Amino acid sequence: MTGKLKALSLVVACFSALVVSGCAETSMLYRNKQVSPVHVVTLQEGGPHSGNWQTFDLVIDYKYTRNGDVLELSGQAELGQHQQMLYSRLQYLYFYFFFVDKDSRVLETFSIDNFFPGNTDQQVKITKSYKIPDGTAGFSFGYSGNVTEMESHYSFYLLPLKQ
Repeated sequence: MTGKLKALSLVVACFSALVVSGCAETSMLYRNKQVSPVHVVTLQEGGPHSGNWQTFDLVIDYKYTRNGDVLELSGQAELGQHQQMLYSRLQYLYFYFFFVDKDSRVLETFSIDNFFPGNTDQQVKITKSYKIPDGTAGFSFGYSGNVTEMESHYSFYLLPLKQ
């Protein structure tokens, strides 16, 4: 094979891999991966129950009500103080909700609205309804984002990447 043909084959293979990997259903993302137990909220019946889920990067004030196998979730999210003080623009924020089992392993993943360019001090409203999968003991959140200030970029994430 010539050098150009090898390079073209490599580009096509890489592009195909990206297309195929992008075809996975959101609900299957991170399945069986473990969320840090520190970030898991134990799911209780009834409600409304409220709480604050916080990491270095993100703060979520939430309320939820569980009625049988339905979870009604509401609240608001905002970037942590680090991003707000040092960066002015949000490039993107991919935001996830995870149902987890008693071992903090992901049963199902839902994408919460993804957010794109805006100010780092913006607050995001959350209002969602979910069917709770069998075996659910709790829930958690996850995210991947990027903020900028002039030429400086900061990428951040909290996702269950290990099995």
